[in-house]
Amino acid sequence: MKVLFVCTGNLCRSPMAEVLFRDELRRRGCEGIEVASSGTWGMDGSPATPEAVEAVGAFGMDLSGHRARSLDVTEAGAADLVVAMTSVHVRELEKMVPESAGKVVLLKQLAETKVSEPDAGAGLDQRLAALLAGRRPALVRAHDVDDPMGFPMATYERTVSELRRGLERLADLLCGVPEQGPH
Repeated sequence: MKVLFVCTGNLCRSPMAEVLFRDELRRRGCEGIEVASSGTWGMDGSPATPEAVEAVGAFGMDLSGHRARSLDVTEAGAADLVVAMTSVHVRELEKMVPESAGKVVLLKQLAETKVSEPDAGAGLDQRLAALLAGRRPALVRAHDVDDPMGFPMATYERTVSELRRGLERLADLLCGVPEQGPH
């Protein structure tokens, strides 16, 4: 399964989501998911912003080697799930890659998406189908992960916090809710 995160420049939000989601999958032992990111207006080869590198570095992740990629229509069409940061990205994706319309989700919208819980032994394909068939709330401005570019470090930290909440929900939907051990 391939999950593609999309933002505007592929300099902050989507690359941060990419490394954070990879880490979340690793921590859960959830295998079989390839993760990538790109930008609808990405400038190929540009590094992630220093603030993005620092923001995820606080969680032990290294984004220093990231290089921006512009959205590849073929890759987006082939991805099993495309996760957008804002409703503008959803509309851009629907125009640029019409065949992706049924598999584009807005990251923060996932928190309010009603998904039928698949059977206990459900695999990734069944979990993905349940997610995509879920009842999503109407798009509202509050579902957008705002672009932190040009803002102070605190904005990047808030963005990472929003991304982590959304990515935990995404991992719950694709991998199942992790069992809580005794405290």
